[in-house]
Amino acid sequence: MRGLDADQVNGYLDQLADQVQTTEHALTELEARNGRLLAELERGRAELRRVQAELDHYEQAGSRVNEQVVQMFSQAQLVVEEMVQDVSRDARERIGHAREHERRIVAEAMDNAGQQVRSYAQTAQAQMQSIVESFAHEVEHLSDAALPGTPGAADR
Repeated sequence: MRGLDADQVNGYLDQLADQVQTTEHALTELEARNGRLLAELERGRAELRRVQAELDHYEQAGSRVNEQVVQMFSQAQLVVEEMVQDVSRDARERIGHAREHERRIVAEAMDNAGQQVRSYAQTAQAQMQSIVESFAHEVEHLSDAALPGTPGAADR
């Protein structure tokens, strides 16, 4: 053989075989690690999809809740407006009834006062009539007693 040392070639081939074996071992470990990383990546993607779906669900629920809240506020506002109208109508009716009641009370009071004034006037007139009659009787009695020459004037 011309210039090649068989021991050197075999040593070099052993070295290459060791390097290939080391590289294959490293490659196997890297492939295993790569497989684990891919599995982790897939789990991460699945978790991301799950979280995204959950987030979408909550966003939709939030939108529905917002719509429901707006609807409830609108309904509440309508109910309040209706209640205010009912209360205003009721207040106007009560005020009208109270004014009518006041008019009746005043009219009754005026009638009663008129009747009392008429009654008082009649009583006063009767008393005055009685006083006048009594006064006339006294005057007549005094005039009979005071006239000279009238019979019975001296007896008194």
